[in-house]
Amino acid sequence: MSAPSKKKRDSGKKKEAESKHVVNEKAWKPTGAPPSAIVEVRHGGRMTQRLARGYSLGEVAQAGLNFGLARRWGLLVDDRRRSALENNVVSLEKWSPQTKRTTGERVESEARKIERAVEKEVRKAEKEVGKVEKKVEKKVEKVEKEVVEKVEAPIKKRSKKKAAAKSETP
Repeated sequence: MSAPSKKKRDSGKKKEAESKHVVNEKAWKPTGAPPSAIVEVRHGGRMTQRLARGYSLGEVAQAGLNFGLARRWGLLVDDRRRSALENNVVSLEKWSPQTKRTTGERVESEARKIERAVEKEVRKAEKEVGKVEKKVEKKVEKVEKEVVEKVEAPIKKRSKKKAAAKSETP
């Protein structure tokens, strides 16, 4: 006897979703051939540039792409390279429609972040300076009072002695 066969589920929804995903991926795929990567090498005691085997993982990441997507798009990726040249990152950003920012915008946004952090530190320092100034003012007032008391005490004693001496003499 054969076991009753299981009814196959309709995977039409899944296939439809997969096909939409593929369409979206194709819509995002950059047009044209991917740009060639450049690497700097020492030749004859100085640095020269030549075509690289592919982009480094760092360059791909800085351009806002991931490794798998870059490979699917036909981008050559050399996982042995460790350098990340700015020219390669810029060329990837120009080629890829997925990267929304250019290098200049990235530098500006980082500069703004640094500027905000500096402004925050300056405000914090100004508050600390204000606190220290108040403490110094209180100590100065306290010292001034002590000085005045120390200076005026002998003067008051002398003036009391003089007043007592004048009152005793007829």
